[in-house]
Amino acid sequence: MPAEALSAWRPARIVQNEPMARGSIWLTLEAADGRAADFRPGHVLGLGLRQPDGSYLRHAYTVSVGDAPQRRFHHLYRVIPSGRLTPRLEKLRPGETIYFQGPGHRPIEDEVDPGAERIIGIATGTGVGPLYGYARRVLELGEMRPITLFAGFREESDMCLRDELDGLAHRYPNFGYRYTLTRPSPAWRGLTGRVTHSVPPMLGRLDRPHVHLVGNGEMVHLFRSALFAAGMPRERVSIETYFNHSAEPPKPDVQGLAERLKPPAKAS
Repeated sequence: MPAEALSAWRPARIVQNEPMARGSIWLTLEAADGRAADFRPGHVLGLGLRQPDGSYLRHAYTVSVGDAPQRRFHHLYRVIPSGRLTPRLEKLRPGETIYFQGPGHRPIEDEVDPGAERIIGIATGTGVGPLYGYARRVLELGEMRPITLFAGFREESDMCLRDELDGLAHRYPNFGYRYTLTRPSPAWRGLTGRVTHSVPPMLGRLDRPHVHLVGNGEMVHLFRSALFAAGMPRERVSIETYFNHSAEPPKPDVQGLAERLKPPAKAS
């Protein structure tokens, strides 16, 4: 696609802008210019609100689900109370207009190594959105490899898309997911701690899966570096960072996580 087409702002009609969990919103947009909008989970679009001077208040958001026949695309975003855009975005109602440009980034399905025996997605916060969309899309297209998603949140009220993921797990025996919480209530019976602490013992051998990491750059870069240090082939790891893009994990943290990622030695 020509660069000028990617950079041009296009109008979209808001179809849905509804809370999914505390501070997290599901946004459904429909291209309003009659042109194609063929976006897949993992594509990144710039969303913008036009200002009186003709400029755009903008930010990049990852597509969670795409619906090309309807020219619709969906984003899961988190409202940042001190942010410039999301408090305004949250107030928009169905029928109002927003603008978009892109796409950028590669969709998740194009990142996954076809030679991997299984697929693992690891996310923080709203990073679960594109992982859900990816799993839904490829399972509907006939993906037979096991797919497991892990997502980290702070509290139960922050968890997004649980019903939707339950639906996938019910329909597809090769799909499963787990949430992990850093501040769970006494009633919580799932995983606890950050994904860098609770998920490693569940990954198994690192020569078989493809791992896609999405969310906070601090987690993404730490986990990726540790996977490489533990012997994971580089072509089997793909990433997307939402913020903290340039985070550099301390070497002791990388080494510690790498050790937790290595399968325990077999008893002689």
